[in-house]
Amino acid sequence: MKYKINALSILVLFLFVCNASIWAGSEAEYKKLSKSWTLNPDGSQEFHYSMELTLHTHTAMRSMYGETFITYNPDYQTLTVNASYTKQKDGTIVKTPDNAFVKVLPRSAANAPAYNHLTEMVIVHTGLELGATIYLDYTLTSKAGYLPALDILETIPQRSPVKEYDLSISVPQGSELSYGLVNPAAEAKVSTADGMQTVAWTLKNVKALSHAPMMHLYDGDVQYLTASSYGSEAEAVKGLYEQMEMRESMPLLSLAETVTEGKTSDTGKLQAILTFVNRDFGHSPLSLEETGYRMRHVEEVINSAYGTEAELTDLLQGLLNALKIPAEVCAVFPANDAPEDSYGLKGARLFVRAVADGRTYLLNAASDKMDAAGWLADRCRVVSLKTDKPVELPAADAAIRCTVAMQIDSTTVTSVMKSDIAEALCSYTKAAEEETTATDRLILTNGYAVVNLPEPAAGTATKRYAAWNTTRDRNLVLPYAPDESYTYTLDIPEGMTLCMPTDGYTLTNAAGSMSFSLKQTGNKLEVKRSLKVNSRLIKKADYPAFHALMAAWANPKQKSVIVYID
Repeated sequence: MKYKINALSILVLFLFVCNASIWAGSEAEYKKLSKSWTLNPDGSQEFHYSMELTLHTHTAMRSMYGETFITYNPDYQTLTVNASYTKQKDGTIVKTPDNAFVKVLPRSAANAPAYNHLTEMVIVHTGLELGATIYLDYTLTSKAGYLPALDILETIPQRSPVKEYDLSISVPQGSELSYGLVNPAAEAKVSTADGMQTVAWTLKNVKALSHAPMMHLYDGDVQYLTASSYGSEAEAVKGLYEQMEMRESMPLLSLAETVTEGKTSDTGKLQAILTFVNRDFGHSPLSLEETGYRMRHVEEVINSAYGTEAELTDLLQGLLNALKIPAEVCAVFPANDAPEDSYGLKGARLFVRAVADGRTYLLNAASDKMDAAGWLADRCRVVSLKTDKPVELPAADAAIRCTVAMQIDSTTVTSVMKSDIAEALCSYTKAAEEETTATDRLILTNGYAVVNLPEPAAGTATKRYAAWNTTRDRNLVLPYAPDESYTYTLDIPEGMTLCMPTDGYTLTNAAGSMSFSLKQTGNKLEVKRSLKVNSRLIKKADYPAFHALMAAWANPKQKSVIVYID
């Protein structure tokens, strides 16, 4: 059987390879992307967005870019779609029909009646096919007085690469404007015309945002634009602080006393209030930007039994202060290399710092554990909303130390675990169990049985680090650097023999170290396991070493022993 390859076949193959090389690894590509923000002299604002996006895969066409979602407040904002159409591969223009512009309630506003006036415009792109290019251009105009200031925090990488990316910010000449394009830094082109000052950047060949898990601004590896027209960061946080409950309120005091009835210590009262806000209120995911940087009064939040993150943070500190438990709302800002005062409220994460019975608590309205600020304090800036002064947070420890006594018989394995777990890893509302007992069945297969070595839920083995890819194209910042050690003592009765493992295992690399050792004396077997990661920041070059370390720690061979019963 003979195959003939003619010149046309070679040309087609050559064109396919060339085309594939252009967009290899990307589902789509932005030919052009433009975002501009304008603060007008009358205080109104405009956001202008324009894109040309070429689709390369069915995934891009059917799920990633089949629709565009734009959330706005029609009471104060006007959305104008200047152009929306698709140019197919052969040049045919398919305009977006009127029935492809659908107004719906934003998902984030569901179950939040006070915000059901918000609107999400869903633009369904039509005429899509492989090689088609979507053209979309719209302007969102905000009335004067609705948004307190120009407030920008924009991640530069998109889900797909961008050939040409234009960014610009315009404000009246002489107005306050702090800005920066960082990680890496890029200089802006500044111009003045018709009484307006404009700063602009033109970026070329911007790589796509990494799909690696746990990507955020705190890793120092994601480029972003930050800008603010507030006079200072203090002015920004003051505007939010002034909306919070800081006066003596009888309804708030009455509720706080009811929730903490029977509690005699400040710690007990704090735990009761945190549990109440966590569990008895609906938590709306609406951001401050979506609510126009406005918050409802705490009494309205109480009566409605739901709130946004900012509203429930206000309620949490209000209930604590009503009982004279010192509490203040703080904000966490990415530190990195951004210019001073370039962060507005869009870049802030809120939490409550409280002190009860001499212990400092970092409270999150949606969690019973320490707020992430405790882990981020050494990489970010934490300020008090009341004073805009830096707040010193206690160093967070992540150590876990456990000893486990295990008794094995022919049918069961009984384990008594004594744990010393860092407070930062434990619930604020539940007392840490220093000793726990568990009984598991011993399952025999042809006389062999696997005895698993238990560890607490706070341990690194419960994380999915080992399931991630073996390489990573960006830095990784862990919540904390694991530091764990376990000692197991197993009583092995007569007639039972240890089969595996027979040797220990040690791994030391650029990310840290782990070890597994065992020693049998008579009918007692002692197993020791330890894990130490050097730093929360895992640089891209060290990530393969980190993955190897996590894979070794999660390996069943280092988490169990196999015995044989005669």
